[in-house]
Amino acid sequence: MVHNGAVTASASESARPNGSTQRQHILNTALTLMAQQGVDGTSMRNLAAATGLNVASLYHYFPSKRDLLVAVLEERGLVGNLSSASQPSLVQDPAPRLADLLDDILASMLEVEDFIRLMIGEVMRGDQTAFGVGTELFAATQDLLERWLVEHEPSVSPPGGQEALARMLRTLLLGLLLEHLTGVLEPVAAGDGDAAGEFRARAAEIAAIIEEVTGAPGGAS
Repeated sequence: MVHNGAVTASASESARPNGSTQRQHILNTALTLMAQQGVDGTSMRNLAAATGLNVASLYHYFPSKRDLLVAVLEERGLVGNLSSASQPSLVQDPAPRLADLLDDILASMLEVEDFIRLMIGEVMRGDQTAFGVGTELFAATQDLLERWLVEHEPSVSPPGGQEALARMLRTLLLGLLLEHLTGVLEPVAAGDGDAAGEFRARAAEIAAIIEEVTGAPGGAS
């Protein structure tokens, strides 16, 4: 039930589902509350009230607010499985060409830009949960880029230089996203006018410059 734009619980509502569908119900409600109230303003207690559950039930699915936030990010497809023991990835099957890889990462960010806006706002307000998860996302992006450079295109950086190049690429990607979020992303000749097209053009532009400078081929076909 919704009153004045906020999610509230009602005793007259039908019983909530169990198991995985219960978890999905919690995530959906958490997304709504976080969009309305921010991460810091979304306590486990008001989430329990909004879902019609008790706090103990929430902790059964999510032991901490950090676990909840990570699950929300996974739900939005921003990461494959940030909470697992395996290395996280922003794309499931890294593309064989640098331009395609950069475009894939930008596209994954664009798909969840509303939640990224929320995360940025929460970090700027000093929310430690959002800051911690954001730091992990930065590390995930760095790791993905480094591993791709080593495995797919070692010729674009000198031996041992993958870390620095990955850091530069990460900064460029985040800069493009910030330009988009603030409405100052300037169109390029190859773009088709929308954000996805502009990101695609910028990804190709960045890759072409790097490949030209290093003398690397344009990636595997």
